[in-house]
Formats: sequence, structure tokens, C-alpha cells
Amino acid sequence: MDSALVPVFVAILAVVALMQAVFIVGLAMAMRIANVRMAELQIALDREIAKPVADLTRMADMAVRASEQTLIHAQRMGGAVEDAALKVESVIGDVTRRLQAAGEGLDEPAEDIEEAVEEVEEVIEPARDQLSGVAALFRGVQRAMEVWRETSPPERRPRRL
Repeated sequence: MDSALVPVFVAILAVVALMQAVFIVGLAMAMRIANVRMAELQIALDREIAKPVADLTRMADMAVRASEQTLIHAQRMGGAVEDAALKVESVIGDVTRRLQAAGEGLDEPAEDIEEAVEEVEEVIEPARDQLSGVAALFRGVQRAMEVWRETSPPERRPRRL
């Protein structure tokens, strides 16, 4: 069964095998070039993205430290303002009691003393209101910082002092 077509078929098979080999070599070279370009792109992206990510991380850490400091200062100032308000309230009470006691010890009507007490209270009342407002402000700041810390993401949640 030697036919004249056998060499033609063998030649066709050889050409097809050669074409497949050329295609595979070309594909391998294209993949190598693509890998080199991808590596260059990865290096460039790392260079461009790593610095901003590091900066953002540093800024987040600074914000956490600032919030901790703010909370500490708010707690201290809140306590100081509350103490001052209590002292002012105590002094006002002492002055009022003494003025009333002095007025009762007199034989004359104590209208002058009562007027003096009312005047002192009128002068001191705005200061008392302002101290109460400042104390409320510090309590509000303190509570806001506590809520912010409680709602921060778990992996970035600052430690409690």
C-alpha cells in the first residue's frame, strides 16, 4: 500500500508540527515579555502606592494619639470645671448665709441686707451659669470621644487608659 499520497500526508504532518512549535515558542516569548512588563508595573505601583498608604497609616495613628490626648484633657478639664463650680456654689452659699445672719442680728429691718444678698446673687448667677455651661461642654467632648473610640473599627481601636 505504498501510495504517492503518504509522503504528502507526512509532509503535511511535519508542517503542522512545525507550525505548532513556532506558535508555542511565540506564545512563550509573549508570556515572558508580559511577565516582565507586569513585574515592572508591580514595582511602579508599589513605589507609588506604598508611600501614600504609609502616610495614611501614620496619619491614622496620629489621629488616635490626638483623640487619646483630647479625651485625657477633657476629663481633666471637666473635673477642674466641676470642682470650680462646686467651690463657687459653696462660696455663694456661705456669703448668702452670712449676709442673712448679719441681717437677722440687726434690730433694723433687714431690707438692705436682703437687697445686698440679691445683688450678690445677680452678679454671681451669670458666672455660675457659665461654669455650668463649660462643665457641660467638657462632659459633651468627653462623651463624644468615648463614642468615637467605641465605634472605631476593631483592628484600629485605641487602647483604653
